Amino acid sequence: MVFALLGEVAFSDLLISMIGVAAAGLTTFSFLPQIVRAYRTKSMGDVSRYLMSMFATGSVLWIIYGIFKGDLVIIGANATAFVFNLILLYMGVAYRTKSANVA
Repeated sequence: MVFALLGEVAFSDLLISMIGVAAAGLTTFSFLPQIVRAYRTKSMGDVSRYLMSMFATGSVLWIIYGIFKGDLVIIGANATAFVFNLILLYMGVAYRTKSANVA
């Protein structure tokens, strides 16, 4: 369907890979603003630990899938996303403990 809308455009493997790398980069590095904000404000109250835990689990499954498929983009993007999630989970625990001690 989509290809019919695009007409006779032939997608090369390079173009498809570039789209995949761009998508992986954007979704992976979308966590950086939240990490910076949490670090600056020392607050993670508006970030769900359940969301981050589920996303981290999904990232591990994507890494396993990428290993089986031999896809370095999937492996690299999800390994990076997993590390970012661990950082956010750590910050969530650390900043909740700090705010509980202050209150």
